[in-house]
Formats: sequence, structure tokens, C-alpha cells
Amino acid sequence: MKKFFGLLFVLVCLAACSADKPLSSDDEDVQQATDVTLFESKDSQNKWVLHADKVNFEDMTRAVLINPHLMLRENGQDSTEVSGKRGTLDYANKLVSIDGNVRVNSLLQKILLTSDHIYYDIDKDRIWSDSKTVVTRGSGKITAKNGIETDSKLHKIQFKKQTTQLPTNPDELQGVIK
Repeated sequence: MKKFFGLLFVLVCLAACSADKPLSSDDEDVQQATDVTLFESKDSQNKWVLHADKVNFEDMTRAVLINPHLMLRENGQDSTEVSGKRGTLDYANKLVSIDGNVRVNSLLQKILLTSDHIYYDIDKDRIWSDSKTVVTRGSGKITAKNGIETDSKLHKIQFKKQTTQLPTNPDELQGVIK
């Protein structure tokens, strides 16, 4: 019988350790939601759709996003998707900030941007980064060491302070190596 109570005590302790932490009085004001979708519509069509696995709405100026996925739309069709590990949505400035293995995939232009941090200004329809960004299209890759700036459709990408190192032999530019 003592072995049974001892085993029961150990199981209760293990269950208590693995259980979710109960809300304390400090956590009562936390406003979190899971599987959240936010969007903006114009003329009965979504301009953008922002989905996140978890959102903390505690801060009245911005929402904190976990695993955000932003879908930008053009003429009623998905045009560009942006995803990362974390992010914020600044309500007043209509600014989305996403960081952690960020991927910006233009479905129309077939261009992929990868960076540690990307910003999207909703009102100006502008995407930019201030850190190393790799632009990939087909088999071609360009690295912008100080970031990029573009519209949400990735029609025209500006490289910030881009430097290019040319080969010492000009024939290498034409693919002719002797």
C-alpha cells in the first residue's frame, strides 16, 4: 500500500510539473488569442490578410505576433506572401514588422527575398529591410548587404548601398576564360 501511495505521489508531482502554469493575478490583463486572422478590405476584396498562430494584444499600440504570415493581394488574387517567426503590427502607423527567417515570396514575379527582418508599410504599400537581404530569381542570387526597398509586388527592387566585386579578368564577365 505504501508503494502505491508513493507511486501516486510521484505521478501527481510529475503531472503538476508538466501542467500549464496557472494564471496569476499579474496575468489577468494579458489579452492573447490563438489562430488569429486580421485583414483590410476595399471594394469587397481583401487588400491584405495577416494570420498568426498566436497574438498578444496587451499593448494598446501594437500587437505581438507569433509565426506571422502576411498575404498581400492584387486585383483579387494573392500576389506576395511574407512569413517569419515573430512580428508586430503597429496600429497607428499601419506598420507590420516581421523577423526571424523572413521569406518574402512574390507569386507573380517569381522572386524570393530572405532576410532576418522585413518591414511592410500598409498605407504606402512599401516593403523594406535594413539588414542583409538575399534576392533570388530562378538560379540567380544577389545579396544586398544593407537591405532593399520595393513595392509589395516586387516590380522594382532598390538595393541599399550595394557593392559588387568585379573579376580581375574582364573576359570572365563574358564567360570566356583562357
